[in-house]
Amino acid sequence: ASRTQSKKFANGARLAKAMSTLTIAELIASGKGKPDPDAEVPQAIRDEIFNELKKNPANRTCFDCTAKNPTWASVTFGTQMCLDCSGIHRRLGVHVSFCRSVLMDKWTYRQIYRAALGGNARAREHWKRCGVDPYQKIESKYSSNTAQQYKRLLEKDVADACSRGLTALPMAQGGSAAAANASAAATASADPFAAYLNGISQPPQPVQAPATVPAPLPVRTAPPSAARASP
Repeated sequence: ASRTQSKKFANGARLAKAMSTLTIAELIASGKGKPDPDAEVPQAIRDEIFNELKKNPANRTCFDCTAKNPTWASVTFGTQMCLDCSGIHRRLGVHVSFCRSVLMDKWTYRQIYRAALGGNARAREHWKRCGVDPYQKIESKYSSNTAQQYKRLLEKDVADACSRGLTALPMAQGGSAAAANASAAATASADPFAAYLNGISQPPQPVQAPATVPAPLPVRTAPPSAARASP
């Protein structure tokens, strides 16, 4: 019995290690695209999500000031901030704004959905639409009605993401083709006959006609009378 348990544990450990290196598209393609919202996010997925978020210029500047390359985030509001501003958030208390490092800390899927569906651009637009300066003092900024309204909006989207899984994330929308390709590749590797059928089902490529070679010019010879003429 102990040997069987050890084997199951080893198999589980190998599976967990393999899953920890998969991308979002590969998780979706493998049928693992709807994880437990409170499960820990693998480091590879965490880094993929924040690297995608950094492609938006708004997420390359602190939400609360003008510092560049923020490495902290408010899980509560899904915004990214610099180290100095994160210190002010922590002084406000986790009941106001719960902060995590985007590089070092562990995240759950529920938490990282907030960062992926929020972002600095969306939050800043909400503050402006409400007629509030998004750069107002942090102490009053996150206790305002504007902040509470935004948090409720974000929580609604996060609840939807928890029920739908990774396909609800913006970075997964553009990866649907990649997920389909990954799924086809996985099927082909598992079933060589499926790979053969997939190959012959591809539309035939048009055959180019061979280039036309011009006919050789006739060789002109001297008439027989001229050949018999004496010099």
